[in-house]
Amino acid sequence: MTTGATRAHPSRRSRRRPLIVSAIIVVVTLVVGVIAADRIVDFTTERRIAEGLENYGDAQVDVRGFPILNQLAAGRLDAVDVTATRATYEDLDVTDVDLSLFDVPTDSSRPIGTVDGEATIPLSTIDRLAGQNASLPDGMTFTTTDGTLYLTGTLLGQDVRIGIDAQPDGRQILVSATTLTLGAAEVDLSTMPAFLTSEISDIVIDLGDMPEGLEVTGIDAVGDGMRVSVHGNGVMLE
Repeated sequence: MTTGATRAHPSRRSRRRPLIVSAIIVVVTLVVGVIAADRIVDFTTERRIAEGLENYGDAQVDVRGFPILNQLAAGRLDAVDVTATRATYEDLDVTDVDLSLFDVPTDSSRPIGTVDGEATIPLSTIDRLAGQNASLPDGMTFTTTDGTLYLTGTLLGQDVRIGIDAQPDGRQILVSATTLTLGAAEVDLSTMPAFLTSEISDIVIDLGDMPEGLEVTGIDAVGDGMRVSVHGNGVMLE
């Protein structure tokens, strides 16, 4: 009796093992299937967002977070990273765009919760925008050297190089002259006649063509323009 009962236990254990293994296989298969489905939806969502941004430029999109299916069901994506080599929004041309979007609605008619990022405004765009709000001397253009913004050209028949200070002011950049080199001589701006300095002071670069809700928070002069940092809440991308 005791011997027979003892022999029955290994038999029951041997029957349980295939059941446990089968259950594990089923669970793993389901998990893999869910992950695969989520990744497919993730890829499809990123492609659709990129397609929706085609009018502005060739964007690369990365939707963060897992699972994305839950985010879509809630109607909002936690975070989306957008990069582009070149983009145009309204009449504003920018390069090297790098944006992080948070709390992004799947309904494009609703605003994005928060946007942080950077983009470069090319020198040619700076020239055009500055000329819309100021009467710059003929032939003068913006350049950058060693991390400093300059306005260069000719004045009074001599080469002129004006050091520029650029400060963010909401959806504008305020530009003012700090130094002036005329020919080989550095000139004290305070000694220059007002009618000469008025055209190179208090220049406003209007960035009103940015998406509604964005503001400039920082500016750095780089080799090909001005690198601007932006931030905004309730941003609309129309």
